[in-house]
Amino acid sequence: MAIGYTIHHEQRYAHVSGTGEQTMPEMIAVVDAIAEDPEFNSDYSVIFDLRKANYTAELRDGDDFVSALKRRIPDFQNKFVLVVPKHLHVLAKLYSVLATVGGFDQMKCFLDLDEASDWCGLQK
Repeated sequence: MAIGYTIHHEQRYAHVSGTGEQTMPEMIAVVDAIAEDPEFNSDYSVIFDLRKANYTAELRDGDDFVSALKRRIPDFQNKFVLVVPKHLHVLAKLYSVLATVGGFDQMKCFLDLDEASDWCGLQK
């Protein structure tokens, strides 16, 4: 259940990497950590990379996820992408829709890191 992030100042984004089994509280905690990191700027993109992770949704996770993002809207003003393995793609899409309905409309999910980077406008 390792999850952490790196801020890439030159490319103006934060890259979250998760491995093993993840829980929603752990993922929300890393989002909060990024938002509170003085090295992070609200106009940076975020790539939340769970391609090497697994996640099993709990009943309240969708509500908790949307609540966490809504309270952090000022902190994340640029693109926020979820990069997930195929078995989590439908769930990630659902969470993206929930985020949009909740007022956080710059989220999209991908299976491929290069496509996610392109959508964020990052240089390769």
